[in-house]
Amino acid sequence: MIDVLADIVRETRDALQDPAYSAGIPTPSKAPRASLSSAVTRARERGALIIEHKRVSPGSASPRLPVRPMDEFVRLAVAGGVDGFSCLAARPRFEGSPRDVAELCGLTGRPVLFKEFVVDPTQVAVASRTGASAILLLARLARPAYGVPIRELAQEAHRAGLEVLLEFHDRTELSLVEGVAADMYGVNARDLASLRFDRSAAADTIRAAADLRPMLGMSGVDGPEEARRFWELGVDGLLVGTAFARAADPVAFLRSLRRAGGGDA
Repeated sequence: MIDVLADIVRETRDALQDPAYSAGIPTPSKAPRASLSSAVTRARERGALIIEHKRVSPGSASPRLPVRPMDEFVRLAVAGGVDGFSCLAARPRFEGSPRDVAELCGLTGRPVLFKEFVVDPTQVAVASRTGASAILLLARLARPAYGVPIRELAQEAHRAGLEVLLEFHDRTELSLVEGVAADMYGVNARDLASLRFDRSAAADTIRAAADLRPMLGMSGVDGPEEARRFWELGVDGLLVGTAFARAADPVAFLRSLRRAGGGDA
């Protein structure tokens, strides 16, 4: 079986050798960063929404997405009641950049997640420079086959003033990262090894991780019905990207995802 994630990890390590990876990122303000975990916790009753900026959605039937100018992206998300942002910084396959994250951070006071396949402390340092509030770490990468020191990267992130969002897909991944210091958690409905959706595995993982809070449901939220499935599993918030990019009316789309009875922002 082809392991797409293993290929992405190799491509990411290669990309980090290019000096352009960290070029052009301004030194961020020393003002306190907004807390992503606190934003999700505050909004859990109505269901927190974290909206992602991305250009490509690998694994989709039509991977390339409509991309709005960053200021328009922020304006529409805020009008829809967003609680925080995520931004793809991964260049391989996703055509993202740390500069995208820095641009987004410069346009909002809401917390921003630096979303990349983090395998090296260099990425943590760059994430801190962008002004991001948090960084994503994948529990699956703690497997020996990938050789990524998740525990050390989490410690490095905290030293850099970043929160850690620890992501799972399969419930077997929960035991891989026991003792890893994380500030919040997420369960991805997409299996990153195959890029296929396995909502049953994700649901099992959310149930098994019920004590880990705050918790995000991630990927595959294309409308109110899929959002409802996540809410019924007890997540505190949703991370949504592809469907927001494709929505004809992004503001109405975001408002349609709220937890039933939770109200607006």
